[in-house]
Amino acid sequence: MTENNTEIKMTEDSKTGITMMMGIISLIMGTLGIVLHYLLPLLFFEAILAAEADNPCVTTAPIFFPLFADIGILGGILWILAGIGFLQKKKWGYTAAVIGVVFSIKSSFWPNIPTMEGGAVLPVWFLIFLPNLVMYFVLLRSMRNESWIKMLFGMLTGMAFILNFINGIASTTRMVQYSPDYGVAGVFILTQRLGFIASILFGITTIGLFLAKKKEWVRIMGLSGAIVSMVGGFPLAIYSMILAFQLEEKAFSMFIMAPVISTIACIVFLIPGIWKKVMGIKEPTKS
Repeated sequence: MTENNTEIKMTEDSKTGITMMMGIISLIMGTLGIVLHYLLPLLFFEAILAAEADNPCVTTAPIFFPLFADIGILGGILWILAGIGFLQKKKWGYTAAVIGVVFSIKSSFWPNIPTMEGGAVLPVWFLIFLPNLVMYFVLLRSMRNESWIKMLFGMLTGMAFILNFINGIASTTRMVQYSPDYGVAGVFILTQRLGFIASILFGITTIGLFLAKKKEWVRIMGLSGAIVSMVGGFPLAIYSMILAFQLEEKAFSMFIMAPVISTIACIVFLIPGIWKKVMGIKEPTKS
């Protein structure tokens, strides 16, 4: 066997070992994700609601906690599917893992917010969030050797995915809180769906950054999500701060985070040179 052939064999063996290890880790991540997304609400949901009894979010938490559990369980199922794919050396294993880790990160972030607000329970959903955040980088680096700038941009669009959805949740809560005074609730009513729509567009964008072959469609999707977020998010944040000032509450509004992050992402999508640099798209050489 020649030296070149030996190096090729060692490289192939190394890739096989990484794939097998990723398969085992994926099965563990999926199993733990499913178990915890069942277990944590059953153990702590009642205590969280009791601690939030005087908070308006108590009216919508019973709707959204199960929804995030559904997303998390689906993420766990995708992790398990990815593990099977990796162990059987199937290309679709990576696809399932990318979608699974994005779903798992999303599902385990928001539940920590009402948990920390009430203070009755530790933010235990970080037990799901933090391992998946680590695995996001491990997966993309080990399986596709993605660049750090691209992975960090994926984190940015992922934050927009999460925060725009949270804006939709908070708008829903304010709608319930201020109804039937539609003069006060009007802006929350008008912008509520835009937060969810922007979130869906950013979710597709985040996954597409690493899986889509036609990157221009990903760019269009991300640009659309950013514009929707800015159109709905900035008026929502400004109105919320004005309303808080009138009610003599703290004026800073967390609604502002989603459109600000979306604006940063928009700059990347909008300028072709920056977009190509982030995505590692090389200009065709002129002959």
